[in-house]
Amino acid sequence: MATTVTLVNSSAKSSSSLLHFAVALVLSFSLASCDKPSGHERSPTPLVQNLVSTLEDEVRELPNERIAWSTFWKLCWDKTPDANAYELQTLTSEGSSGRVQRQSENCFRIEAATGENKKSEGLLNRQLQLALQSSQLAYRVRAVLDNGRVGEWSPSVSVGATTHVNP
Repeated sequence: MATTVTLVNSSAKSSSSLLHFAVALVLSFSLASCDKPSGHERSPTPLVQNLVSTLEDEVRELPNERIAWSTFWKLCWDKTPDANAYELQTLTSEGSSGRVQRQSENCFRIEAATGENKKSEGLLNRQLQLALQSSQLAYRVRAVLDNGRVGEWSPSVSVGATTHVNP
């Protein structure tokens, strides 16, 4: 449906013309929104829910009172009905990666910090490494459905941070 509106610049007709213009504009938007063919609407795609990121430390004893340690960042989410896989996208301070990583599990784990030092120093510089990761690296995830469609991307979650995101 096409609506044509003509404005006439006349002082006698100005207030009634503005009123007619406003009514025509409202009607054209209302009718345009109702003019969608049925059966062609896209059904909503599911969003992964309850993203939770945690940190897991692993420490190994070394000779001479030293340790080797690693901190892993783990991102998990609720399984999405009808999903046969999930895709993760890396986000950096420079932008998003064009590649996605596909997996069947609903958890993802990477090493976020690592070190080797005297046992008495604990996990030396762990917080600094995690803070750097958190400011530079994040992930987002979406469901891949049985029919080949993909869900919406989740909000991004920073690596190194512990969070609970429920979009």
